[in-house]
Amino acid sequence: MPNRRFFYLVPKGGPFREEGENRLQYWLRCWRERGQQRPSGGVKVMYQHCDILNRNGFVAIPVHVGGTFSVDWFPHESQAISEAKARRECTCDDVVICPEVIPTVTAPFAAERKVAFVQGWSLVDAGLDGGNYEDHGFTGLLACSQFNREYMAKRSTLPCPVIRNGIDLTLFHPPAVPAEPRRVLYVARKNLADALAAIDSLPEQIRSRATFVEHRGPSSEREMADYYRSADVFLWTGYPEGFGLPPLEAMACGCAVVGFTGGGGDEFMRNGSTALTAPDGDTTALGKQLGRILQDDSLKDAIRTAGTAIAQEYTFARMEEDILSFAGTYAGKTASEGGEARE
Repeated sequence: MPNRRFFYLVPKGGPFREEGENRLQYWLRCWRERGQQRPSGGVKVMYQHCDILNRNGFVAIPVHVGGTFSVDWFPHESQAISEAKARRECTCDDVVICPEVIPTVTAPFAAERKVAFVQGWSLVDAGLDGGNYEDHGFTGLLACSQFNREYMAKRSTLPCPVIRNGIDLTLFHPPAVPAEPRRVLYVARKNLADALAAIDSLPEQIRSRATFVEHRGPSSEREMADYYRSADVFLWTGYPEGFGLPPLEAMACGCAVVGFTGGGGDEFMRNGSTALTAPDGDTTALGKQLGRILQDDSLKDAIRTAGTAIAQEYTFARMEEDILSFAGTYAGKTASEGGEARE
């Protein structure tokens, strides 16, 4: 059996104008961040896949697509190569793993095994433009959540195993000293207007007793863990989402989470148990849920405890088992060739 390599295509994140950012601020930020990839959960996950595969005897290579950029906001061991070099080196025996939104990028690669990695279900239709992955020579799919897998089952007959994301529980953990009560953290890059609308909808007597902290970043993974630990409540307005790492990381850091699930977050954001949720985009309902948790300490503590507990299930060890099972069966690699195929 050939020693197949896994080429993970990592697209360069395009500059985007943040909510509340004027044109001058936007251009100044683009200049400051030139040559850097903005923090992205999807990019982090692909590097984590490569690190796990490489540590287990496989060969996995991040391929930077769309230009030269650095990825430096989280620790990783795998070294990236350019798209041009990957095209030259890739053979028919290799495996190319490509984000769902850029299937056409795989065309110049010689690999006969191409896998679309569906991390964002809402990006699939835009990437395919009315076609399907089979049209682009894909032989399989990969999903980071059951929600993504079920979404793809209605659109493709290609096999679609799930590798659920893991988080670093040595980094994302509760604080030694509880955070300031009613300190609410929210992030500007995910539907900021919805977060502000939910906050504005709170009655004055509730809003005046809370502290609201807006995070704009970019921040390293370690810095984000500190931000989470400094908060009592995490308000999440990301949607649509194929998974949603921030609310899970916030749960692990001891935050009581309130927000939208975006679809993919359904598996760990369980309304009334591990989080308080509202229908995506419904800021009135979101404001009511936020008000509930800011007024009821018993509810908040119960949500926090259950959220922290479910976050403990998303370990790197389980992620590693899923990845090795995928690599062993899809790539046809046996234990004697450097990886253990798992059922």
